[in-house]
Amino acid sequence: MNVSPIFCLAITFTSLCQPAQAQTITGEVTRVVDGDTFHLGRIAIRVCGIDAPERGDAGHQEAKAALEAIIGNKRLRCTPVGAGSVCDGRSNPYSHKRIVAQCFVGKLDIASEMVRSGHACDWINYSGGAYTGGCRK
Repeated sequence: MNVSPIFCLAITFTSLCQPAQAQTITGEVTRVVDGDTFHLGRIAIRVCGIDAPERGDAGHQEAKAALEAIIGNKRLRCTPVGAGSVCDGRSNPYSHKRIVAQCFVGKLDIASEMVRSGHACDWINYSGGAYTGGCRK
């Protein structure tokens, strides 16, 4: 079977242009949106494996304040889905223009702390039950 050189060039170009999944994202928190979403610089991050109240839901302000207390003005390390997070194989790597990731302040897992404090639920469909001790979704 003869393969067109143009076809081979197109395949090579396509494979080289695919964005590489970042292994780790680090940065300082610039904005907390709610109990499971924040920004590192201009990068929007969705914490994988948990669910916190959305704007307009009961507990939204408390969950947002709890996340701000944990991560506000701190340097974080985030592992995107597909790069070794607890949500690998269960969650998409992106959700609504946000990178879905497991994030840490030092050794503290942010999702675990949000569930432990009662401000978020373990979303077992995505976490595989990694965040027990709080409500389960």
